[in-house]
Amino acid sequence: MLERADSLPAESRRRQLATVMVDPQLSRVLQRIDTMKKHHIATYGHVIVHVKSVQLTASGATVHDCQDSRDSGLLNSVTQKKLIRGVRQGNKEALLVKGANGQWRVSKSTAIGEGC
Repeated sequence: MLERADSLPAESRRRQLATVMVDPQLSRVLQRIDTMKKHHIATYGHVIVHVKSVQLTASGATVHDCQDSRDSGLLNSVTQKKLIRGVRQGNKEALLVKGANGQWRVSKSTAIGEGC
C-alpha cells in the first residue's frame, strides 16, 4: 500500500494506511506525503517484495526484506520527469506489532542499504 499511499484520497488516507501501519510509521508516512505534495513529487511504479526472514519477539516481529524497486521511484508530478529510481536489491527491516484484532501492522520501516 505504501507505494500508492500518496495517491489515496486525502480524506481517507490516514484511515486506509492505518489498516497496515501504526505510529510512529503512520505519522512519518503522512508527513512525507504532505511534503512531497508541496514539492510536486509523486511515486510511480511497483516494488517487488522478497521477504528473507521473520523473527518473532515478545513485543512483535521483525521482518527482513530484499525489495526490488527498479521499476519504481519518485517523479515530478507536473513534468512527469523521473527524479529517483529504485534499486535491484534494497535491504529493508520492518518492525511489526500485533493489534488487539490480531492484525499485524508496521510500526517502523528502515532502509538498511543497497544489496541483500
